[in-house]
Amino acid sequence: SSSLLNHSILPSFFARAHFTGGRMTTDSKRDKEDTRRPLLLNGTGSTERQADGSASSKERGAGDSGSVKDASFGTQKTQSFSDDSSLKTGSVTKTSCERPTQWRGLAICGLIMYLTTSMGQTLAVSGWPYLRTVSRMICIGNLQLVAATDCAESLSSKTNPPFQIDPTVPVSFLGYVQALTKCGHAIGSCVFAVHAYTTKTFRNALIIGRLISVVGCSFYILIELFAPERRRWAYMLKFLLQSIAEGSLIVVRSYVPRMSREKDRQQAFSIIEGSNMLAIVSGPLVQLVCHVLPEVGTPLLGGWLKFNMYTVPIWISLALNIVTLLISMFCFKEPDLDELEDEKQLPLGQAMRKAWQQAKKLDKCLVAMCFLEKSCASYGFAAMYTTMSPYVTESFNVPPSQALFILSIAQSAAGITSLLTVLLFVLTPLARVAKARYTFPFALSCYTIMYLFSYPWPGISEDIPLRNNETAPYGCDSARYSWCGDGLKITHHVAWLAVSCVLFGIGIPVALISFDTIYSKVLGGIDQNIMQGLLIIMDDMALAGAPMVSTASFEAFGPGPMWLSVAGICSLGLVAWLAMMPKLRRLNI
Repeated sequence: SSSLLNHSILPSFFARAHFTGGRMTTDSKRDKEDTRRPLLLNGTGSTERQADGSASSKERGAGDSGSVKDASFGTQKTQSFSDDSSLKTGSVTKTSCERPTQWRGLAICGLIMYLTTSMGQTLAVSGWPYLRTVSRMICIGNLQLVAATDCAESLSSKTNPPFQIDPTVPVSFLGYVQALTKCGHAIGSCVFAVHAYTTKTFRNALIIGRLISVVGCSFYILIELFAPERRRWAYMLKFLLQSIAEGSLIVVRSYVPRMSREKDRQQAFSIIEGSNMLAIVSGPLVQLVCHVLPEVGTPLLGGWLKFNMYTVPIWISLALNIVTLLISMFCFKEPDLDELEDEKQLPLGQAMRKAWQQAKKLDKCLVAMCFLEKSCASYGFAAMYTTMSPYVTESFNVPPSQALFILSIAQSAAGITSLLTVLLFVLTPLARVAKARYTFPFALSCYTIMYLFSYPWPGISEDIPLRNNETAPYGCDSARYSWCGDGLKITHHVAWLAVSCVLFGIGIPVALISFDTIYSKVLGGIDQNIMQGLLIIMDDMALAGAPMVSTASFEAFGPGPMWLSVAGICSLGLVAWLAMMPKLRRLNI
């Protein structure tokens, strides 16, 4: 069946259009309107421009090149198509036909992505131990901000009495925080995507996102000023605002197709995902450096500010916010208006109607498959990301500070593996040689194998150590988890961490790069902001559900059943992808 091309091929008359008194002549206007009529693609590779009540012009192409004849001028123009998929899927874009890839703009965009992602990664492993750790009482003047016996006595003593940030916070709270942040990210992505679609600008979203993130950082910095029972809510609010701010990065997903040719698309996305992987590496490295700082830290400004292993990362995050804000304001390059399919700014209602008309022309089966696959891959990532911290804390029989060190090492190792994988895509011909339709199922296979390997199979597992307040203060808390007495874990946890980091480190970047490449090709030459926003909403639904389901499963049944359930979801995505493989191969995606 034929489908409407989302973007017309510009004729040569733009190069010689003439103006009279600053206005284009009537003939030129009529010719320009004619060239913007949609192209109808038939099954043989021919395209036909439809005109209401007028004769159509035929354009034929074969193989990797197409010959386009413009009826208005009687001239013939030859376009070179780098990929047959642009013809077969009905998407002929300006980015793939007319201009080279804008590598400098993509590099700046990658830098913004790196700095923004680093802010979250610096707190990824320290936030949970910080909530459950021991700090010191804060007294400002005669104001007692936390529960203690006597503020004046505390100020006169050399050592303030200890207190816990929030010792009663359950593991399920971490799942709720993760779910809420994903909802916030979905809302932010939707708002910023609509804003970019209607205004045809990308910079404003990045600037607003950074300002929101600065507000979120302030809650984390001042968390010890809150009453003990309210600190968890300040913690949650910080990450909620951070997730809304990160929703501004939705414009990056539509920015890359505008700045790259189709044959360079996978390499262009490799730069963006490479920035993510570099952030995954550098974020935990910052935490490792901060690990040498004292756990209590040095109070400043009367005691309401502290520098310790838990608070220094948030100051670094605040500094990165300011740097990213300046780069977005003065260095970020907006795509030229004539590089967009529709350069006019539209009212919200008209823009939504136009987006709906564009969406109806897409291959619904492929779009639905992309939504499913993105959800499965994101669920597999979020489940490990959420439960890794409580799993190490409960089963490795180590104090919170040592658990933080182990998590930092593991995340750094996974990040280094991911970074090396991305470099293969950026610096070698792998991005052009490896087909995305094959690399994505490979990534899902890495996820599945990792979760199956994490299950405590007989012969490679042992009992999880139980916590005893007198003789063993660390381990599995049987008062909280009913499965502690029967719980099992991998015997050689160092080997488990190593294998998991390698598989996770390879699977994440390959899945992101290959999927983003495929989805951008499925969308074709339309303004992708709205459709990318819909994808992020589906993605965030999976990322919101995964923490709640995985932490609930962890609390009720232990880590073993949780590992198997996530492996089953990843296997579902793998089977669905293999079922669509013939169509992807036929469309050369």
